[in-house]
Parts: sequence; structure tokens; C-alpha cells
Amino acid sequence: MHQLACPKCHEPLVLNQKSYRCFHGHCYDIAKQKYINLLLNPDKATNNPGDNKESLLCRQHHLNKGYYDGILNEVVQCIEKYTPSPRQLLDLGCGEGYYTYRIKQLLNDDSTIYGLDISKAGIQMATKYTKDIYWIVGNSKNIPILDHSLDVITALFTVVNVAELKRCLKNNGYIIHVTANPYHLVEFKELIYDEIKVKSDQYIRLPFDIIESYDYKQTIHLKNREDTLNLLQMTPHYYHIKKERRPILETLGEFDVTIDIRITVYQVS
Repeated sequence: MHQLACPKCHEPLVLNQKSYRCFHGHCYDIAKQKYINLLLNPDKATNNPGDNKESLLCRQHHLNKGYYDGILNEVVQCIEKYTPSPRQLLDLGCGEGYYTYRIKQLLNDDSTIYGLDISKAGIQMATKYTKDIYWIVGNSKNIPILDHSLDVITALFTVVNVAELKRCLKNNGYIIHVTANPYHLVEFKELIYDEIKVKSDQYIRLPFDIIESYDYKQTIHLKNREDTLNLLQMTPHYYHIKKERRPILETLGEFDVTIDIRITVYQVS
């Protein structure tokens, strides 16, 4: 049973043929590709918010080659460790949907899974993995999910809204939060920046009870120029390259790069 809510009034959405409707008559059509657009105009700053299609394609190509599956496996282990099956699970900021799809594959149970992203292009790409997930165009500041209905929210390298996390999760529900440590992809940073600044992570820590928190570190070998550029172009670092440093891109080929992340499991009471 899904827990979708109207983004305007937060009343339950009910499936009626090819549309979802709430008690107040707000109606949202299911797109041909089998996703639902629950992003309201006031909740977007531009006509096409979120990652652009070029960046999403680079992310898709990179993730589909399994380079980040170590991160995926850690997240799935946390889901299975802390939440009983079946579960209501939201993958927040799901992008083009790889992690969401693979989480569903690896859990291999009757969990209800939602993938939400503000990028319409990303969600359209996600539907090509599987239709057996509730793919939603929406904003993390106005999550179209009923109050206190989720068992777990996964948030991998994405911006979250604390109030919305608390509203959507059941009492004692869990957040699995994946964030980059200062030396994540440090080899790219050394190429791009004059100085690598180590910032405190205090501003991305969430004000909930920490059940478990640990670092995951791995060196991956990017096998060719295409794979190296795909990883770089799916990160914000690519867009921060100064004009005088752009010739560096022509020299890239095989490349060893460091994954250095923090996985934190929070419980919301």
C-alpha cells in the first residue's frame, strides 16, 4: 500500500484510472513513462530544476559500471540491519535512479519503494530501470508522502530538509545518510584547485539520535578516459574548473581515485 500524499494539502492520494486524486479534488496524472509529477511551481526556482541531463547521463554511465557498488552495498546492509521487511522506503534525491533500483533488487522483498528527485529528466531516466518503484518528481522541502508513514529514508550525497524528514518518518524510523568526507575524490581536487580546503562537516550533521556512524574508504581504478570524465562530470568539481586549468581534461585517461565517505544511521523519535 503506497503512502503518497498531495503536495498541496498533504491528504492521501488515491489512484483513479491513470491519475492520483486527493479528497480535495487535486489531480495528478501518471506520465506515459510511469512516473508522477508532484512538484509544485512554488517549489521550484527554475523551469528545469535539479541536475542537467548531461550530468545525469555521466552519473548513469559511471554507476552502471559498478564503480560505486561498494557504497550501495553498505547502504543495503544498513537497511537490512535496522529495518524489518517489508518496509516503506524513500530514496531521497534519487537522480537517475540507479541506487534506488539496485536497493530494490538487493532487498528482494515486498518493500514499497519511492524514488524522489527534483529533476524531471532524472526521473524520466529512472523509469527505464523498472516501473516497479514509485518514481516521483518532487522537492525534498515538500515531500509528497503522508505524515509518519516511512520506515527508512536513504539520502546519498543529497540535500535534506530536517523538518520534512521528521514529518515523514514513523516514530523510531531511520535515516541512512551518505556524505562526502574532505578527501573524497581528492585526486580530482588536486588537479582542479589551487588549494584544497578542508571544511568542517558540522553543518551537514542531522539533529537526530546517531545509531551508527562510520567512514568507508576505497580506491577505485577508472579504466579509461571515458570513465574518468564520467565521474568528474557527475560532480560539482567539473563546473568549478577554471579556464586556465581546462587543458588538464585533455590529459586524463586511466585514473585512480579515492572514495572517502561517512555513512551515518540516525533514528528519529
